[in-house]
Amino acid sequence: MSLTKEELSLLELQELDLKLGQINEKFEKAPYKQRIVATRAKITEGEKRIALIEAARTELDKKITASQEEVDVLTGRMKAHQEIMQNSSDHREVEALSKELESLMKQREKSENQGMNLMEKRSEFGEAQKDTAAKVEQLKEIETRELEAYKQYFTEVKAAHNALNEQRSKLLPAISKDNLLRYENIRTTKHGIGVARYSEGKCGSCQVMVPAAQRAEIENSGGIVTCPSCKRLLIVGS
Repeated sequence: MSLTKEELSLLELQELDLKLGQINEKFEKAPYKQRIVATRAKITEGEKRIALIEAARTELDKKITASQEEVDVLTGRMKAHQEIMQNSSDHREVEALSKELESLMKQREKSENQGMNLMEKRSEFGEAQKDTAAKVEQLKEIETRELEAYKQYFTEVKAAHNALNEQRSKLLPAISKDNLLRYENIRTTKHGIGVARYSEGKCGSCQVMVPAAQRAEIENSGGIVTCPSCKRLLIVGS
């Protein structure tokens, strides 16, 4: 028994819908899309690191300024002591100032060393910030290339999607509203497959053999029936 135009259209519609489903998966699982998300995450991480380094450098600048101010204060006090010592004839006063001057020198040396250490750390932070900024720029260049590749990929897949949808729309007029509604309802709950061929006593989708008691009825009815097992539409005929 030859298939009618409606039956052929239903089978072709099923093939198109499966292809459309595959294309939709390509949209969701596009490799470029995943790489772009990963690259953007790295960029965000790098920018956060730059911000943290900048905050640390700002804090170090405050400490370096405070250290330098302390050195200046100690230097001023040392000069004042030295002037008094040069102009004093009191042996005891000179001795006391000498001891205090020695203590001030140690304090200034300690402050200077602290300042040097802070400046070294600031320099290290500067190199780290510069290195991270360079890496972020490289990642942004990679992201730009990935975006271009994704746009090209999207354009090609979208064109294929539109072509299939155009073919699909041409098939719909040949299918009755009832059968189209049944098909759509079934395929939404049956992994995208709403219709199959009946061949050699079994459903072409679930592959379950139709019970002998129902087989003759199905084969004699012709047209579009329902699979007793999976409830999909069955096209009987060749």
